[in-house]
Amino acid sequence: MSKEARKQILVVEDEGLIADDIKRRLERFGYAVPAVAGSGEEALELARYSPFDLVLMDIHIKGEMDGIAAAQALKDELDVPVVYLTAHADQDTVNRAKFTEPLGYVLKPLSDPNLSTVVQIAFHKHEMERRLRASEAWLSTTLRSVGDGLIATDPSGEIVFMSRAAEELTGWPSQEAHGRLLMGVLGLCDESTGEAAKNPVFELFPGESRIYTLISKTGQSLEVEVACFENRAETDLLGAILVIRDVRTGRELENRLIQSQRMEAVANLAGGLAHDFNNQLMVILGYADELLGRMAGEDQEQVRAIKQAASNASSMASQLLTLSRRDMAVFEVLDIDRLVREARPYMVRSLGRSRTLDLDFGEACGFIRGDRNQLKQMLLNLAIHARERMAGPGQLRIATAIVEIEDGSPSSRRYRPGQYVQLRATDDGASIDKATLSRIFEPSFATPKHHGSGTSLGLSIVHSIVARSGGYISAQSEPEKGASFEILLPCIGTLSGQGMDDAPAILLVEDEDSVRRLMHVFLERQGYQLLEARNPAEAEELARMYEGPIHVLVTDVVMPGMTGPELAARLTQSRPDMQVLLISGYRHDTLDYQGLLKREPNLLSKPFPASELLRRIQLLLQHRTLPAK
Repeated sequence: MSKEARKQILVVEDEGLIADDIKRRLERFGYAVPAVAGSGEEALELARYSPFDLVLMDIHIKGEMDGIAAAQALKDELDVPVVYLTAHADQDTVNRAKFTEPLGYVLKPLSDPNLSTVVQIAFHKHEMERRLRASEAWLSTTLRSVGDGLIATDPSGEIVFMSRAAEELTGWPSQEAHGRLLMGVLGLCDESTGEAAKNPVFELFPGESRIYTLISKTGQSLEVEVACFENRAETDLLGAILVIRDVRTGRELENRLIQSQRMEAVANLAGGLAHDFNNQLMVILGYADELLGRMAGEDQEQVRAIKQAASNASSMASQLLTLSRRDMAVFEVLDIDRLVREARPYMVRSLGRSRTLDLDFGEACGFIRGDRNQLKQMLLNLAIHARERMAGPGQLRIATAIVEIEDGSPSSRRYRPGQYVQLRATDDGASIDKATLSRIFEPSFATPKHHGSGTSLGLSIVHSIVARSGGYISAQSEPEKGASFEILLPCIGTLSGQGMDDAPAILLVEDEDSVRRLMHVFLERQGYQLLEARNPAEAEELARMYEGPIHVLVTDVVMPGMTGPELAARLTQSRPDMQVLLISGYRHDTLDYQGLLKREPNLLSKPFPASELLRRIQLLLQHRTLPAK
């Protein structure tokens, strides 16, 4: 046995000659015995300061605690495995000893084969238990991370495991639910009758699923799909496993797909009709102009009325073209907060004097890619919809924020993971019933007086513009609380600290989200204006539209599409005063920094502390302010 692989054994024996004999035998077997203890207290003290792989513990030893009490203390405090040594094998002693879960039991007098075998088996058993604990921990972590709710019961129906998703669905913490009967935690009701459902373990065949209404501990009601499976080990039934799936997400996705397909069909039809309609309107307006010049009096007024009606119809055809996407959109990078400010006068005018507009911008400003005029039209249509639903005085609130949809989160089932600019429009108007809410974005000419769904094609156009911009829109309404529209548009970059005009501006480019978020914390804490981009292409667009000076570019070296030095070379052509700090996870980069940057490169290797990042940036800022030689 090599020196590095020698196991460390602590011998606890109050008879000196016996202890020395055991120590010599173990060392002859190839084990290390760095210490011998004569009492339980001494053994506990030695184990606290020296790592031991095994303890050979005599049961009857001197001191206030016998060997069994000492073994229990070692197990509870340090999780050190124990093998008992004793000359007594009465049943009472065995019964006491077994509750400490020893790895072996050796009777005196000792023989070499007996001692060697017990110690080898003890080490093997301890390693198997360690692997089992690691496997159980891995399995538990994996199961708790599964998106669907998982509940496992024992044969008596008591809960032995709940995943994190099951905790969220039922409202029961796992520790509190453990040991309770299944139906005391899983409040299921029949979907059609609303009556309390029977235990699905007995109602469902293995693998069968059924839709229920789940009433959580907090009183929340939601539709779930429950499937039940037997948990067996060969022929023994260990219990049951229930899989609980929130069906709202699936139905939302299905409804969104159906709505998208329906809107696409209507849009195609609307585009064709608008084209033919505009041809006829051109004829009507042309002849109306001809007649207007040849008539007088009441006839002339009637022709003017015809011309006005044709103009109104032309405006409606223009809306149909917008809905059909046949008008060409000009996409550019836009500051969402600035866009809302630009649209504010039009929104205020549309709301009327008795209604107010309140704007609430988040701490960080988000940049999106979209058509400026169409997005303004989207905001205007939201204002018109709010006005039509507010019979008297009221308020429309527009709030913006940056939200992150993380991969694996519940929201990632409905939306693509990534960073979004959230725009929420909330009004004080009349509430919208569920039936109308389900088709609120469909083209409709119903008046709000009857349906509360808004006017004409306004919300259909809003939906079309959001979808064209790669985003999502949803509507919610509660009694006496008006309506709320949430719009999520893909965010290509952010700007934080924009209120501090004198603070230096840093452009941070990092494609690893977790690293970028950490560096954001470092730099924001220092008070910099911080522009952030996920990749070089987005960084270029941010740099083009940002009007102020960018003092330092902090960019990763290796990124998809373009390297950090290549990005720096492009940006410094238009911003020659901008300093560059490269960061890299590679210790020995092979890129030609000097040729790409045409300057002495600044390279910071990952991992690095916050203090070093801030020190490098301070040095670059000082260099930037020095006069040119």
